[in-house]
Amino acid sequence: MHVHLVSRLRCPVSAAPLELKILESEARGGAELVRTGILYCRASNYWYPIVNYVPVMLTFRTRLADQFTNNHKSAFDALDRYRAPDLPPMPGERSVQKTFTEEWSGLGNDDRTFAYSDPELVALHRDVWLRFSPEEIAAVDSVLNVGCGFGKEAIVLSEIFPRAEVVAVDLNLSLLEAANHLNDYPRVHPVIASLFRLPFAPQSFAHVHTQGVIHHTYSTRAAFDAISRFTRPDGSLFVWVYAQEDSLVVPGVRGAMIRAYWLVSHHIGRPILSRMPAPIRNSAMLALTAAVHPIIKLRDRRPGQWRFRNTFHGLRDAFTPRYAHQHGFNEVISWFEDAGFEPRLQSPTRYRELIGKRLVGVGVVGRHVSGRAGATASAAR
Repeated sequence: MHVHLVSRLRCPVSAAPLELKILESEARGGAELVRTGILYCRASNYWYPIVNYVPVMLTFRTRLADQFTNNHKSAFDALDRYRAPDLPPMPGERSVQKTFTEEWSGLGNDDRTFAYSDPELVALHRDVWLRFSPEEIAAVDSVLNVGCGFGKEAIVLSEIFPRAEVVAVDLNLSLLEAANHLNDYPRVHPVIASLFRLPFAPQSFAHVHTQGVIHHTYSTRAAFDAISRFTRPDGSLFVWVYAQEDSLVVPGVRGAMIRAYWLVSHHIGRPILSRMPAPIRNSAMLALTAAVHPIIKLRDRRPGQWRFRNTFHGLRDAFTPRYAHQHGFNEVISWFEDAGFEPRLQSPTRYRELIGKRLVGVGVVGRHVSGRAGATASAAR
């Protein structure tokens, strides 16, 4: 963690500023990086560990915090009034953390994320979803990336917004592994936290970005409301979620297969696999991956680059998270308008030009209308 990140962080319980006790640090690129440390809040009397360069800002009890206490007992001699947070997690949050930690640890820093190469990820975000003008890009000096996975999306955003500090947040613990790679990107700052209790001041980011994340919570709308308040009055918000239309509008045999897939993954696979003990879940997913990997590999646009771990990662994402809600376009647009954003839709034409396939999901970027809630601007411009 860069030392200067402390000024941006807040206690996720009290929203008060934090103080830092450094246990291990190093100089890199003219900056001081904290490898191990303790963040503590005088208002709440809670402390949060920094582990392998990553602030762990979770508000519920974790084995990680217990291990940190045991490994650094002497560091707490002067902090005996502080304790690790012990609030209840949000509904299903422990399950979400467990399955996504498994999913992203299995893929790591692979050069393919789902079906996309690194250059395609940049083009997808820049030209299909965001479509910002050069002036809009230049105005973004801070980005909150909610649900960064292993951190690749945060790197993409740092390339699109060359003036911005990118704070990359995720609930999954694989970020502790990713930090060794992310340290090579001085404008990218990983943080482990719940999106429902983000450790930042409200309205403190020029752009808030979440892709394929909030529909994996107990309530997509509650998650949207939780993250949207961190956008500055003149800022922007991007959200992509699963679309109800994707499983309804495709005709013929292909449409029937898509609807069968959603039925199996949503109503059979997820409820069962997300609740299984990890060894059983992992064995089941390995068996499924072994069975279908040859077919999925042949269907990829670059089969020579597609590996077993890519299939394993994709199937985990399809079958193991507890929640995977679908939403209609008008529903998502109304969220933006109710929160005071002027929404602009993604470009399916540009996606087809880039990837050669049909664009799925609901992708909306909203420009904040300062001082006004319930904006009624057009959904596209």
